[in-house]
Amino acid sequence: MKNTITRVDALNTAISFVSDHIAFLDEATGNDEEIKTMNITMDILTKIRDQIAKPRKSSDEAKAKAKDKRAKARAALMEQVLPIIRDGVADGGTAKEIFERCADALPADFTANKVQYILLNEMADEVEKIEAKGKPNVYKMKG
Repeated sequence: MKNTITRVDALNTAISFVSDHIAFLDEATGNDEEIKTMNITMDILTKIRDQIAKPRKSSDEAKAKAKDKRAKARAALMEQVLPIIRDGVADGGTAKEIFERCADALPADFTANKVQYILLNEMADEVEKIEAKGKPNVYKMKG
């Protein structure tokens, strides 16, 4: 026996219970009003179960649209942030030092790690990374 029960399983159990109760009422009491209410309940539970059990479709078009939306948002953010970081890199320094120089002009959710990611990925063509063993990398503009 399973230790967990899904919503569909729970609804199937409830539908089965209501169905059995309808059969009992029909045989034992013949109470048409209560049987009618139980039939409506069973129909509603069945609709809910069918709706939950229906697989959700994720079209390629929707995925492409979401990807495009994320790309546009990223491009807009980079358009705002890259000039600020370029100014900070002009004097060189570690990602943390560059972040501290630019922190006031950057969006509130920016961190030194985000600045380092941008230096390594978005600005890889423009920035030279100088590695020193056991020390933070130093970044400066090429040329």
